[in-house]
Amino acid sequence: MRGGSITSSSPALVEGEVVLQGDEVVRALLTAVAALEDLVKVGPDSPMALSTLEEIAFELGRMGSGEGRRFLDVLDRVAAAEPDRAAWIRDVPSALGLEWI
Repeated sequence: MRGGSITSSSPALVEGEVVLQGDEVVRALLTAVAALEDLVKVGPDSPMALSTLEEIAFELGRMGSGEGRRFLDVLDRVAAAEPDRAAWIRDVPSALGLEWI
């Protein structure tokens, strides 16, 4: 990732709760992945959506094992905060074919 890491050790206060910096970026990425997955299943532009998911996977796959571990830590925090989507969130790296561990 150019210009910094996925997470930072300094917490930020957002709407009365502590959120580690980087969580918002991962939440935004998850929103994009979910929309693209839906488009792959039912959208007329499914080849383009699939290609975009592959590009996301490629870029995330360029992370080293340390960066990948931090990304997984953020996914775990986000999943814990969103129990209805927790299983899907934790499965995103596997669905994208990413293996850092």
